Amino acid sequence: MAWTRRFPAMSVVAAVAGLVPALLLVAHPPLTLFEQNQTELPLAVIWQPLGLSFLATALLYGVLALVTRNWWKAGALTAVAVLWFFYFDLGISVGLWLWSGLCVAAAVAIVLTHRDLGNLVFAVGVAALVLTASPALKIASFQHRHPAVKASDLRLWGDDLLPTPISVSRRPDIYVLIPDDYARADVLRRYFRYDNAAFVGELERRGFTISNDSRSPYSDSESNIASALNMGYLDGLGRVLGTTSQDVRPLKTVMEDSRTSRIAQAVGYRYVHLDTDEVTFAAGNPDISSVAVPDSYPSLWLRKSVLREIGGRLGFDDGAQDERFRRSYRSSFARLDSVAAQPGPKLVVFHTLLPHDPYIFGARGQSVTFPSTSDEVIHSRLGMKYYLPQLEYVELRLLHIVDTIRRHSKDAAIVIQADEGFESGDRTFGEATARDIRVKGLVALSLPGVSGVRAPQPPNTVNTMRYVFNQLFGTRYSMLRSTSAPDGDYPYQWEHFRVR
Repeated sequence: MAWTRRFPAMSVVAAVAGLVPALLLVAHPPLTLFEQNQTELPLAVIWQPLGLSFLATALLYGVLALVTRNWWKAGALTAVAVLWFFYFDLGISVGLWLWSGLCVAAAVAIVLTHRDLGNLVFAVGVAALVLTASPALKIASFQHRHPAVKASDLRLWGDDLLPTPISVSRRPDIYVLIPDDYARADVLRRYFRYDNAAFVGELERRGFTISNDSRSPYSDSESNIASALNMGYLDGLGRVLGTTSQDVRPLKTVMEDSRTSRIAQAVGYRYVHLDTDEVTFAAGNPDISSVAVPDSYPSLWLRKSVLREIGGRLGFDDGAQDERFRRSYRSSFARLDSVAAQPGPKLVVFHTLLPHDPYIFGARGQSVTFPSTSDEVIHSRLGMKYYLPQLEYVELRLLHIVDTIRRHSKDAAIVIQADEGFESGDRTFGEATARDIRVKGLVALSLPGVSGVRAPQPPNTVNTMRYVFNQLFGTRYSMLRSTSAPDGDYPYQWEHFRVR
């Protein structure tokens, strides 16, 4: 006798048993995606996709149970619906219409059959349990073995920069504006045949000092921003986590809660943290939609579903995702504009992924479409061609931001500092050149009321906020030696070389 016959067809046990396989099936895609990327993601990002998936699956199951008046048919039909929606990306080339036709045929067969489907639902549940258990156990193991790290952990830095009580006579607003991958002027001239003298001239006319030989300490955005906002090199992360650790989540943590923000708050500042992306947030940007960012966990999850074939506001094809990201950019810049009118003193850290890819803006902010999503093409000569108009657009945005800040706060200190230079592929320039231009980015400072402003010496972005706080607060933070490091085999395994 089949195991399902032990229970009445409409019993509570049968109702739960009919639903569980579909819940296990719907849990597998987000769990697997998270497990594959858990070295970069906080555990918190998984709960919303799981919760929404469970809720939608349960509601569909309830509706189908009312229609069919059979728990097993409802469970089987719900499982087919889950398979259709979330398992479209199976690593094989299956068109949406063919995939949909196969799933519709399976659903019709389930509706028309007069057989007891309990054994089928049970078999689906067992298979789904096997699929789901593996990533779930790996996630649990990783979370247990990798506890959180905080910026206040002195083991990370080797010094405590938090100031002893000091007398701060003036507290101007401080803005740290971080355009992503804005290359240094000499790099733009040599490799792009682009002269940004007009932009530099406009900055100088507004009182900025430009560093002609600035460098960043690392070759990736997260490490450079973490280093700049914490005013120190990241060797401590390697000591605490291990030089072979792949866990880069602490970089996000020390960006969001940095020593720069703690120092400013200690002397009476309000901290404002803004981003057009999620780069500088540990657990998602609270000011933008979680699906606005192309490489966010929710976006990647939904792009593996049938929604990747659909456009419009509800779709996740390339065009829909680009337009969603454009709206996110515009709303984030508008939010920054509104912050300028708020009372101070305030420290504002604003990161924008521009002019970094994806290339979705022209020089005047018009919509453009890059013809590929391949990293190899993005980092090619064609990518460079699309990079320049987006760089010109961010120049306009930065000048607008500066003017907006100055209208509300004439004495505001403004730092414009790229996290790194241009990211090119080794095939475009060769490894040595690609490594060199990667650590050469824009640095511009405006400190009204401070005489003799110059670029921090040595001109490494790890020193910028040390220099700014010394000038504004009278602290005496020493400038660190200048080194840069290319990407290593592991995130915290660097081969530093001194910069002359």
